Amino acid sequence: MTALFKTPKMPTPQQVAPKVTEAQERQEERLAAQEDLQQRQMAARQRARRRGGSRQLLSSVRGGTADDQTTLGV
Repeated sequence: MTALFKTPKMPTPQQVAPKVTEAQERQEERLAAQEDLQQRQMAARQRARRRGGSRQLLSSVRGGTADDQTTLGV
């Protein structure tokens, strides 16, 4: 009957170690992937700042040539 009122013993470090190391490895992998994603996003933003304006101005999709003008009904 005394076994009902005893507090459970803490697991030994050898029992806990595999779970902790697996969790740490998963966390490190997630952190590495997140850092890689952030670096890619920063590089994309820098590329867009450098090249984005000239790409939009030189685009053929923009239109706006003198031949396309029909505002005066001509």
